[in-house]
Amino acid sequence: MRKFQTKAQTLVGIKSKLKKSKICESLVFSVKDWYSSDTKVINLIQSKFKNTQIIVRSSAMGEDGLLNSMAGAFDSVKNISSNDSGHLTTGIETVIKSYGNNCNQKNEILIQSMVPNVSMSGVVFTHELNHGSPYYVINYDDISGLTDTVTSGDSEYSNRTLFIHRKSHKNIRSNRFIKLITSIKEVEKIMNSQFLDIEFAIDEDHIVYILQVRAITTQKNWNRSIVKSIDSTLNGINILLKNKFKPIDGIYGDNTVFGQMPDWNPAEMIGRAPRALAFSLYEKLITDDAWRIARKAMGYFDPIGQPLMVSLGGQPFIDTRLSFQSYLPKNLDPGICHKLVNAWVDKLKENPELHDKIEFDIAITTYSFDIDERINHLIGNILNKKEKKIFKEFFLELTIPLLSGESRGSIDSAMKKIDELAKKQASLGSYNNDPNLNQLNAIIHDCINLGTIPFSILARHGFIAKTLLYSLVHKGVLSDDDVSQFFSSVSTVASELVNDMNLLQSKKLGIEKFMGKYGHLRPGTYDISSPRYDQIPEFGEMDYQEFRNIESKKFEIGKSQKKEIDGLLKDDGLTDLDSDNLFRYMADAIKGREYGKFVFSRSVSTILEIIARFGEQHFLSRDELSHISINDFLSVIKHSDEEEIEIRLRKISKKNEELVNVSSAIRLPQVLYDYSGIFVIPFQVSQPNFITNKKASSKSISLKSGEDPPSLVNKLVLIENADPGFDWIFSQKISGLITKYGGANSHMAIRCAEFNIPAAIGCGEQRYESLLNAKHIMLDCSASLIKIMD
Repeated sequence: MRKFQTKAQTLVGIKSKLKKSKICESLVFSVKDWYSSDTKVINLIQSKFKNTQIIVRSSAMGEDGLLNSMAGAFDSVKNISSNDSGHLTTGIETVIKSYGNNCNQKNEILIQSMVPNVSMSGVVFTHELNHGSPYYVINYDDISGLTDTVTSGDSEYSNRTLFIHRKSHKNIRSNRFIKLITSIKEVEKIMNSQFLDIEFAIDEDHIVYILQVRAITTQKNWNRSIVKSIDSTLNGINILLKNKFKPIDGIYGDNTVFGQMPDWNPAEMIGRAPRALAFSLYEKLITDDAWRIARKAMGYFDPIGQPLMVSLGGQPFIDTRLSFQSYLPKNLDPGICHKLVNAWVDKLKENPELHDKIEFDIAITTYSFDIDERINHLIGNILNKKEKKIFKEFFLELTIPLLSGESRGSIDSAMKKIDELAKKQASLGSYNNDPNLNQLNAIIHDCINLGTIPFSILARHGFIAKTLLYSLVHKGVLSDDDVSQFFSSVSTVASELVNDMNLLQSKKLGIEKFMGKYGHLRPGTYDISSPRYDQIPEFGEMDYQEFRNIESKKFEIGKSQKKEIDGLLKDDGLTDLDSDNLFRYMADAIKGREYGKFVFSRSVSTILEIIARFGEQHFLSRDELSHISINDFLSVIKHSDEEEIEIRLRKISKKNEELVNVSSAIRLPQVLYDYSGIFVIPFQVSQPNFITNKKASSKSISLKSGEDPPSLVNKLVLIENADPGFDWIFSQKISGLITKYGGANSHMAIRCAEFNIPAAIGCGEQRYESLLNAKHIMLDCSASLIKIMD
């Protein structure tokens, strides 16, 4: 390895050896030189840089060391005219001052010419920083034309990221990134190191400039065994995708796209790299069968036997070809179905930022009052006039019995099953103390048949209701204010929670009664490591004055609006409905969806607590249990084994813990549509779902599951996912909400609409990470804007 020196000495040392890139014209002097004769130094600079824009940069003795980079510790001053002696002197003094009072006289100052006509700038890490994963990680800005937006982090363009697997650079298609990686590999060779942190700029002619080279200083934190497993894991993903990207008998569509947020959005519910228990529970309870059985009951197509979710290197992805198929009426002409699935898959490939909005902005999944406009906008020339007419008629036939309650998949039918589950749960007290897993199969069976299947039906009704509501806005019958008023009038289980929190704080409701109703909730429904409300001693102990007061608001519209809606219903053959029935249906759908989730999550919580008690009996911690799949637990009560249960399950836990560590170290795009996507992972923009038209500007606070509940009054709250276990936040007067994951119809989107709280739901990994360090954030929903105000 070449010895790392100061920033200036390293750059000067490699300059003559570079063939694939350039280093700007440079001059180096020490603090001692400056104080000996500042005039002489100024003359040297002006002699070397004539009529040139220059930058004064720090180059301290310990700044770019092997063990400590001190990145960003000192100042730089850019865009100084070399002819301006006064500005030059001020710039140099600024840099020296940033070295501190006890400045080492050997510290250097680096003078360089500015890179002309910058088209892209950024930082390349030749291995991923946290795990040492074998990726070139390129953080870049290709919009502002500045060279320091990535390192300073103070630009809206500073958070673009590209991951390139170190052995897969041949998959790069962009000429500028090909040139950049070629240049970086040359620097690695010259420095005799593959662990570098390199700042760069590229001009409009795609000439690469190296601005800084230093060692990655986080190597001491890396687990080498994890890194060694990544290549074989990626190879396994590649093999699976070769089969999945092919046509499947009985399934419409020639190809597919995998996404972490479409449909049942697993990244939101169980995380990007979930542990074995969370993944397997979500799989068993929802994405193996419940999702399609529910849609079949409502009159949609059933992709028999097809699991919706797959595991790619331990990360959950939804097969959108199956989603799109399951959104089509069951008896629709196969030719029409095939055309639509192909078209929708292609549109998602072209617009990956819509991955959490596929039911709104890509596919048509229900009848609406503006269905003709939606057909023309989202289907266009894919279908001919006759096919469009057939398509519309099929959705109308599917929707009428759903709205009237005559379908097997009606709201009433689903609610009866949810109520039956709630009654069964009331008699489950003894199950909680069962340490032998004997009742696990029965609880899982009931959770699926009386919980997740009817909840899936209610969730679809909730989407239909929202689509109908917004179609009335598109038709000009309702205003955005009408919609906000409607959502505020719908009292869900979240409203009950907030009101009961108020009663609890005012001593009008006892803690036991409160926990009897809400104690099963946890921020992380499927995470056994996340404590339930009734396992958080401090829960509910905050000052009563800090809590939100919920006032029930009546929804009213004018007679002329009702008449217009009645006319629309009649025109489309929905003669059994009037506007009052329609709004009642929409309110019932939204309330039912939230209540269904609330009830079935109690069964999930019971499953986790039974497993936890079983673990206690066998000396297994919750952390160890989280790495064991639900099927492994069920096998304990089905199969005998020569090994003790504790030994057998601990082996499984350790093995799966290693796998999840590898999964966390692997980078995959949120939307995956070809093989190269597992090796070259581009920056994918997520467009947040803005809720309400309100604005909030306040201090921000980020929350994680398992943390003690802090005071959130007048804070803009950041959470990763839209889990029901975070409903307690709405009992406080938060100013707004931002989530990493979540769709337009997600749990938290509905909550924020209900409470009229400004929110940005699903802002994506890149933007969310940039917001975590912010102290003050402005959220303007009407302008679709999130801005750091520090």
